[in-house]
Amino acid sequence: MKAAFSKSKAPLSYLLSLLLVVTTLPDTGALAQGQGPPAAQSAPSSSTGQGAPLSEQELDSLVSPIALYPDALVAQILAASTFPDQVAVASNRLQQNQSLTGSALMQAVNQQSWDPSVKALTQFPSVLNNMAQNLAWTSQLGEAYHNQQSQVMSAIQTLRQQAQAAGNRL
Repeated sequence: MKAAFSKSKAPLSYLLSLLLVVTTLPDTGALAQGQGPPAAQSAPSSSTGQGAPLSEQELDSLVSPIALYPDALVAQILAASTFPDQVAVASNRLQQNQSLTGSALMQAVNQQSWDPSVKALTQFPSVLNNMAQNLAWTSQLGEAYHNQQSQVMSAIQTLRQQAQAAGNRL
């Protein structure tokens, strides 16, 4: 399958991904002074949604790597992120069975008990692999989507509008 976005969108996507990396780096100055990691950098307080809601800025950083993907792919990513354990298993299975393609891959995937969104992402192995390699991000995205669905969707639309205002065709 072709890339999920055109070459003209790639630089903005990389920029948004870089923004995510930079905003999630620990404050090494505070660590050197023995103050410990900032509260915003700690892992989500629970998987049951008991943590504080994320701010607009935190949501923007969280969704920036996927904001410019097509709507259908974003929908699958958001749904699959609520099943990070299945994402990891599916990615591992794809890595172990790289020879499976086309209908053979679809038949093998359909036999699994994974959520349909995880199954759908097997058609986008690079996306699935990225989610599996960044399980902390995937889990946080899933929790945010579960607990703040409308705010997550608004953050995606805001980033798309910013990209369009910067001259990128969506």
